[in-house]
Amino acid sequence: MNYTKCHFDFTDLPWLTSPRRQLDLHSVAIGLIKLPPNEGYTFTHRHRKQEEVYLVIEGSGLILVDDDLLELTKGDAVRVSPEARRALKADKEGLLVICAGGVGHGYPENPNSRYLIDDGIPDYDDIPPWYEGNSEVVARNARLKKRWQKTLAKTEASDT
Repeated sequence: MNYTKCHFDFTDLPWLTSPRRQLDLHSVAIGLIKLPPNEGYTFTHRHRKQEEVYLVIEGSGLILVDDDLLELTKGDAVRVSPEARRALKADKEGLLVICAGGVGHGYPENPNSRYLIDDGIPDYDDIPPWYEGNSEVVARNARLKKRWQKTLAKTEASDT
C-alpha cells in the first residue's frame, strides 16, 4: 500500500504521542506534543543525530534551546540542531506542537523503540528554568534517571 491514514483527536491527546506505528513511518519522525496549561518538560534532552522542527499548532508557551528562552505562539516553527538541549513549556492556554525530524538509515536502533528515531539523550539533572528549585521535580527526575539507567543497563547487557 502506498499510504497509511490515521486520526488523532487533538483535544484528547496525552503529553506525547508517537504516530510511528499507526502511520508505518520509516523516514520521518513525528511527535504530537500536548502540554496542559502552565506545564512543561521537567528536564532537557538533546539528540545524537536528529535535527528537529517544532511547529506550534495551538496555544502558546516557551522553548528552551541551550541558554535561549524563546516565546512560542500559534504558527511558529523552530528548528533545533541535534546537539542543542531543549525543553518546552505551555502558557495558561496550553500548547499543542508537532515535532518532526528526518530519520537516517538504521533507525530505530532498537526495533521495539516507541519512537522511530531513538537517539534522544535525556538530561534529568538539567532542570529548565520554570522548574528550578522545585524539590518535587528534582525527586521525580531522580526516579526517571534511575529507571532510564536500568533500561540502558538491560540494553547493553542484551547487546553483548
